[in-house]
Amino acid sequence: MGELQPVFIAAVIVFILNAAGSFIEFNNRFINALVDTMLFAVVFGALVHFGKLHMAF
Repeated sequence: MGELQPVFIAAVIVFILNAAGSFIEFNNRFINALVDTMLFAVVFGALVHFGKLHMAF
């Protein structure tokens, strides 16, 4: 399970950000997907940068 832990954490982050992104609703689905992607990149990148989440490539 050690290798899959970052995937599960990422899935939880995506779920939370997608739920939060539904409150920031735009009329365009592409813009919604773009906003969700940017939010995920910022949060996931911050978790990796500050050492809360470790990624081994």
